[in-house]
Amino acid sequence: MADSEESEHARLKRRERLKKAVAKTAPRIAAQLGGPLAGAAVSAIARAIFGKDVADEDALADAIDRASPEQAIALKRAEYEFMLALRAAAVEETRIDAGDRASARERQAKMKDWTPSALGALIIGGFFLTLAFMVARKLPAGAETEFSIMLGALATMTAAVVNYFFGSSAGSREKTLLLTGVKRPEEE
Repeated sequence: MADSEESEHARLKRRERLKKAVAKTAPRIAAQLGGPLAGAAVSAIARAIFGKDVADEDALADAIDRASPEQAIALKRAEYEFMLALRAAAVEETRIDAGDRASARERQAKMKDWTPSALGALIIGGFFLTLAFMVARKLPAGAETEFSIMLGALATMTAAVVNYFFGSSAGSREKTLLLTGVKRPEEE
């Protein structure tokens, strides 16, 4: 157990050293080194510096500390490409979500199914009833946490119902991008 803790500590120490070295040249990709995309970020950095995906993080940090101007430019380019890939993934996720909602609405219309409408009404009614109860009455001792959790869950479901029936703000973001002239990743 102690060996695994020690190796985890050593890995985190190497990752932090790499993060500090990368932050000087490519701060946005360095920020990813502490999160769930750390492996992808290390691979992008390794490709920029060594031309291959896999590299020891200590060797990578050493190489970045003494990087040539060409390598610094390659690291900046890797940061730009990494951020474009993240943006493209977010756009794809939004497209998939929108398609999912559209197909659900289309199914409801074709089948004249009243179930989504009834469930939506129950959820929204439950949200406002719970909210009114919490405001109008003194909650039983010890039940505040449970009511707050229930209200939070109903608020999330209410937002999903409204999003299902009236759309999301994704269309608004798309219009804003078009109006400001910002290009989507697939247009670049």
